[in-house]
Amino acid sequence: MRDDVFKAIDVADAEALKELLTKDTTLASCRSNDGMSAVLFSMYIGKPDMTSVLLSFEPDLDIYDLSSLGGLGQISHILATDQKIVHEFSGDGFTALHVACYFGNADVAKMLLDNGADIDKVAMNGSDLTALQSAVASCHLDVVKVLLAFKPDLNARMLGGFTPLMSASALGDEEIIQLLVSHGADQELRSEDGRSAADFASLSGNQ
Repeated sequence: MRDDVFKAIDVADAEALKELLTKDTTLASCRSNDGMSAVLFSMYIGKPDMTSVLLSFEPDLDIYDLSSLGGLGQISHILATDQKIVHEFSGDGFTALHVACYFGNADVAKMLLDNGADIDKVAMNGSDLTALQSAVASCHLDVVKVLLAFKPDLNARMLGGFTPLMSASALGDEEIIQLLVSHGADQELRSEDGRSAADFASLSGNQ
């Protein structure tokens, strides 16, 4: 039944999902083998209608789910009882800070940082992503601004040797590019395959 839930989410079959959850409401809280919730899965693959169906069945939400959804009040309650959780990783190898940054929840990111989250903690899934790279990858300028106030490593290298500036250049996000450069991001660094930020901008057609 759990696999059927994830399949229904994947193919965006709302009726099938509702039918499964009506038969067994606990399935709204189900998780994959690596511990990812159905809610977070629906967020990652960009199926907001499926997220809405799941939430209507009131699933149990952990800090990673809430970080993706922007559940500031509920996260505050979690941190009041377990502050160490800001250092832990989800089943897919990200911290709550990574998740909040990727989904653009600046207020959640600030709360997590104010409660001791390590701004330069590297994801434990082979990607070597930091929170700053997560925010840049999804072009969330407001989150990048929050992170810069906490002095992140602007030249952190993810898998392949790519820096946040390289990512922003490849995406053509001029505002984030300017912000990173103004804060001292190194424009001359090169990825493992020899490309600079300017090369990424040129190859992707961004001026």
